[in-house]
Amino acid sequence: MTENKEEKPEKSEKEKKEELKEKLSQGYLKVHLIFEVVGKPAEFIDETIKKLIEELEKEKGLEILEKNIGIAKPYEVKSGDGEKTDLFSTYSEVKIIIENLKRLTHIIFDYMPSSIEISEPAEIKMKTQDTNLLINELATKLHQYDLSNKKLVFQRNILFEKLQELQKKK
Repeated sequence: MTENKEEKPEKSEKEKKEELKEKLSQGYLKVHLIFEVVGKPAEFIDETIKKLIEELEKEKGLEILEKNIGIAKPYEVKSGDGEKTDLFSTYSEVKIIIENLKRLTHIIFDYMPSSIEISEPAEIKMKTQDTNLLINELATKLHQYDLSNKKLVFQRNILFEKLQELQKKK
């Protein structure tokens, strides 16, 4: 038994532009994002940036319009003691259309792009209630990061003190 699947033809450029225009009129945002990854080895960095973009493509309320994924290149970093640490870096530039500023904020926190540029619309209007929700979510995330940072500093200090105690005993 053969299935008769209707294949949808590729949308024309005119249809894509009309669809984009319609979504923008509904409050969607057109955004240019840049992601950067630094580490080693090079193959791992290449794989990581590809996985990041694959995960981004699965996000609800978001459509990727264009994407460009670079390949890992040497990235030389000098450590505080003057020694060189050879790492690799890569990037990805992605143009998306996303349903609203709240979703964009979630994408920013979940994927940590290094650059974000909203290109359309030229003006964003929000209800005060939506703005309050957005800035409270932002404040909550910042408090979570601050708490995590304080815990790490506290743990580092404890380890440093124990290390000093061990060195004194020698």
